[in-house]
Amino acid sequence: MNKLSHLELNIKIKKPIDKVWASLVDWHSQSDWMLQTKVWSELDQDRTVKNGKGVLIFAFTGLFPSLYPKFRIGILDTMEITRFKPPVLCEVVHIGRVIRGTGKFELKKSKDGTIFNWQEDLVAHPVFLLVMKPLLLLGVWISLRRFARQLTR
Repeated sequence: MNKLSHLELNIKIKKPIDKVWASLVDWHSQSDWMLQTKVWSELDQDRTVKNGKGVLIFAFTGLFPSLYPKFRIGILDTMEITRFKPPVLCEVVHIGRVIRGTGKFELKKSKDGTIFNWQEDLVAHPVFLLVMKPLLLLGVWISLRRFARQLTR
């Protein structure tokens, strides 16, 4: 694992693991807490598709994400689920033109809630990673805190 390309954060959420999982894999609702991002999946268009391995997820991050695709100043991240083990693990591969690599989130029970571990291993030029890593980590940290607050309201 390349330390520069690896991003990882943990957050404790005072809710049961099943509730955290259900909210987390409601892809469309991630738009409510992911910073500057609109999220959807192929499940939104085809209700016969079951959530799990092989499902495609799309996340547009940029200016005015709710206006996508009419307004496109940002980056579209296309992901395919490669492992899906409710209620503890979801792994993806980033297959878009700009964002490449792998990602995962993992949930663990704790005595008073759930530990949410988020990880990404990105494939990008080292200079890009050096500049962008702190910004990406800050954006995800803010997003995870928003998610936790949303769940505990």
